[in-house]
Amino acid sequence: MAITVRKFSNACYWITVVIITLFIALYLVFFRIVQDKVSNYPAPTAKIGFYSHASVGSLFFLSGLIQFNATLRHKYKTLHKICGYFYFTMSILVILSLIPLLIGGAETGISAWLFSILTGPLWLWANYLSYKAIINGDVTLHRRMNIRAYGFACSIIWMRPIVSLLSAPWSVTSFDEVQPRISEALKSVMWFTVLIEIMAVELFLHYEDKTRAPLVSAEKGSPFLTSQEKAALSLFDRNPFTPAKVVVFEMLNKNVLRIVFHLEGKAIITGPGEHISLRAKVNGKKTTRNYTPITTRSNMEAGLVELVIRLVPNGAMSSILQSSATNDTTKELPAFQISHCLEAFDYQANKHAFILMAAAGTGITPMINIARYILKNPADKTRIHLIFSVRNAEDTFLENILKDLVQQTISPSRFSYEVKHFLDVVTAESIHGFTSKETSSRILLSGPERFVRPLEASLVKLDKTVQVSSFGVSDR
Repeated sequence: MAITVRKFSNACYWITVVIITLFIALYLVFFRIVQDKVSNYPAPTAKIGFYSHASVGSLFFLSGLIQFNATLRHKYKTLHKICGYFYFTMSILVILSLIPLLIGGAETGISAWLFSILTGPLWLWANYLSYKAIINGDVTLHRRMNIRAYGFACSIIWMRPIVSLLSAPWSVTSFDEVQPRISEALKSVMWFTVLIEIMAVELFLHYEDKTRAPLVSAEKGSPFLTSQEKAALSLFDRNPFTPAKVVVFEMLNKNVLRIVFHLEGKAIITGPGEHISLRAKVNGKKTTRNYTPITTRSNMEAGLVELVIRLVPNGAMSSILQSSATNDTTKELPAFQISHCLEAFDYQANKHAFILMAAAGTGITPMINIARYILKNPADKTRIHLIFSVRNAEDTFLENILKDLVQQTISPSRFSYEVKHFLDVVTAESIHGFTSKETSSRILLSGPERFVRPLEASLVKLDKTVQVSSFGVSDR
């Protein structure tokens, strides 16, 4: 079985969960507090510093584990947001709690002072950049800086076994029990653990940049992209954003915009369900949002990116696009850039006999993207039925693409669709009516949270054996 970035990331996450849990429960609570009575910090100020640092540090690590849990992040976005503010606050308190600890006499002496002064501000800066990125809507940068900051913090945990290894030749449990010069030398060596951890994180990010799981691992037939094509795609450069020029600006209705960009750099080839980041810079301020393109393969190769976006009142990106659409000469024209995002849809040809897609509004875009890829592979026999939920006839934009997919399909049973208007509600029971007749099926949901979340919860209750995947849509 091939090791993909996602599998490797999941393995790293759960190993970190185990290590942090053991560190807090066994080392921090049982050994240092219960058994040792914090004997290495005899001064009252140092003891206060230790307890404060240990408390906020533990909360920082635990809230970080919640932040990095993909399931919680996707299903409970409000919890993720609240936990994010808490996590960022704890990162500040972690540094502040070091002050009484250092003043009262840190266990590692001068090296602790040097380490805190040199690296503390850098660590806070990484956390700040992560916070600033998510405020600006740059999810990719937010995630990368979070990984850097959290990995850096985890090096404090990895130091503990290093202490034991370095102290072993002298049969002591603390560096202070050996000669002063040797002690300081060992303490300095111990801090190199931080450098090792930083290198490990950067190697992981480099591996993530250069490695990509196969877009489709067909059981029969060839993948959608050949190995040569995938090798040629440098998806995440040091500066992954490519300048883009607007070539088509079309209002599909009063609220929905179709916009086509031409990339001034290399072409972007997206996989099934994979989205891109659109960045607009106006008056020096950058706004970034993620969208799923509906670009055909031939247009991708020509350097085009086609998006369908619902314009939301007072939305940050929507306001920029709206002013561009109305040719508002009183405002500065935005400079657009586009890059790939990290997550793609996990699909394997012929794994399921039937896929039921349910989409609302602009949630239709990832469904079109995925359907094209599935139907493109003649060796893939997966059948698709799409339910497109709209408010009224005016919202049936892109139905022409759905009709084209029906006409282009060799076997009539491979792709079908139906349009449901606002009063004809899409229910979990109606969806289950399709999947219950199949031996192997999968359900894909896409649209606003008010459409996706209730359906997802109800479908899981109805039948836990059917895999349900969802795509969130927010044009704000």
